[in-house]
Amino acid sequence: MRAFAIDSFGQTPQLKDLPVPEPGPGEVQIEVRAASVNPIDWKVAAGAFASPGVTFPFPQTLGFDFAGRVSAVGDGAAFEVGQEVFGMRLPTAPASNPHGSYAEYMTASPETAALGVRPADLDPVAAAALPMTGGTALGLIDWLDPAEGESLLVVGATGGVGSYALQLAAARGARVIAVAAGEDHDYARSLGAGEVIDHRTTDVADAVRAAHPQGVDAVLDLADDREVLMGRIAPLVRDGGRLATTVFAADPDALAARGVRAVNFGYRATDRDMAELAGLVTAGTLRVPRTTTYPLSAMQEAHTAATTGHVRGKLVVTTG
Repeated sequence: MRAFAIDSFGQTPQLKDLPVPEPGPGEVQIEVRAASVNPIDWKVAAGAFASPGVTFPFPQTLGFDFAGRVSAVGDGAAFEVGQEVFGMRLPTAPASNPHGSYAEYMTASPETAALGVRPADLDPVAAAALPMTGGTALGLIDWLDPAEGESLLVVGATGGVGSYALQLAAARGARVIAVAAGEDHDYARSLGAGEVIDHRTTDVADAVRAAHPQGVDAVLDLADDREVLMGRIAPLVRDGGRLATTVFAADPDALAARGVRAVNFGYRATDRDMAELAGLVTAGTLRVPRTTTYPLSAMQEAHTAATTGHVRGKLVVTTG
């Protein structure tokens, strides 16, 4: 099979010919139809998840999110051959299972992946674009818990996580303020933003402070480093408000001094999350944001697009 893999950490990933992985006890083999591109893939390739004393199996096929068909099962597997599934590998998976989703086949088990049945009206490309970014947004909005009428500032609003977070927050009745490039403002509004700020031409902190002098109820920051987050963005949260970041740039103890709850959010997917995401899409509450697709043969091009350019929505690789 074709697979986008590395033979050692730090190596530039390449498309390789590798054996089709066979499922062990409790595992399923999945014929991959689509896999979405996430920044974590390149962190894995660089060795960011390597730990002293832990031996990683090589070659490592990259890729976390996927949609496909169960093509074989091991003893005791919870799925059947022929079922259409989607899900994501867990961040701990590469240490025990080197078979990621940038391939024509992969394997997964309850210990290495969150897995759900793909609804018939959710196509594979859309399903592959859901798990990591959609699940992260789901967890973030659940933690921030914006009530109807509350204000939520979202920095990095039109990327993978932000595109879902805007919709989930708007569905709860929150007043969403999106920070995004000017060309993405209409897109942000289509996802539920009531206000938009162009970070390229406007000082975000000054604009928010002018429009919301009492402060916003909550902030979701998906982009800023600690200096910007703590120095410019966090002060925009009213006393007693909430702040969440996926960049691990917050100082929760410092913010607690004025009653602001803060979290450096790390997502761990579950089967229940996959089922909830599928249900939200089927019900029309959540729609998969704009996707750009590449064939597996152009994986290197997709890699370059993901790591060097501004990405609106999601990049998805197809194997067909």
